[in-house]
Amino acid sequence: MARPSRWTDVVEAAGEEFRIRGYDSATLEDIAARVGILKGSIYNYVQNKEELLLAVVERPAHVLLADLEQLRDDGRQSATIRLRTLFRIQVRVFSEYYPAAFVYLRNIGRTDLSDKFGKFGEMDARYMSILEDLIADGVARGEFNPPVSPKIAALSLVGILNWMQHWFTPAGDEADNRLADDLFAMALGGLTTGGSLARILEHSEDRARPSSVG
Repeated sequence: MARPSRWTDVVEAAGEEFRIRGYDSATLEDIAARVGILKGSIYNYVQNKEELLLAVVERPAHVLLADLEQLRDDGRQSATIRLRTLFRIQVRVFSEYYPAAFVYLRNIGRTDLSDKFGKFGEMDARYMSILEDLIADGVARGEFNPPVSPKIAALSLVGILNWMQHWFTPAGDEADNRLADDLFAMALGGLTTGGSLARILEHSEDRARPSSVG
C-alpha cells in the first residue's frame, strides 16, 4: 500500500528527533509536531517508533553497501586509490543522508531491536569484509605495510569514520571531499609506514631494556 504524501517529511523529522534526543527519548508526538501534523496522524504512516527507526536507517545502509560492493569489484585501480574512494563514499553518504546515517551508527547494535535489525548486522559484516579484503589486497600488492592484521587495520579505519558522528556536519561536495582525503591521508600514513615504525619501536625497546647479569 502506498504511503501517505508526507511520508518523506515524517522520516526526515524522525531522523532529526532521533539525532537530537536519542531514539529512547524521542516520541511520536515530537516527530509529528516537527512535521506539523497531529500526533494521531502519525499512525497513518507507522504503527510504532521502531518502524520509524527502521525507515530512517534503511536507505543510507543500502546505498553505502551497494557503492562499496561496486568498489570491491573494481580491480583495475590500486588498493590505495580504492581506499581513498571508500573514504569519499563514506563521507558522501554521511552528508547526503545526514543525520540518518549517524542514527544508524548509534542504534545498529541495539539488542532490544535485534529481531528487526538482524539484516543490518549482516550488512555491517559485509561492509567489514569488503574493507578487510581491500586492505589485504593492498598488503599483497606491496602498497600497505600495517603493523597489525588486515582485520585490526579495518577496525581501526572504521573507528576513524564512525567517530565522525560526534563532530561532522555537511559542508558541500568540495569541502566534504577535502575532509575525506584528509582523513584518508591520516589513515594511509599508518597503513604504509606503521609496520616499519612498529619494528623501530620494538628495536628501541629492546635496546633500552637492561641486560640480565648472570
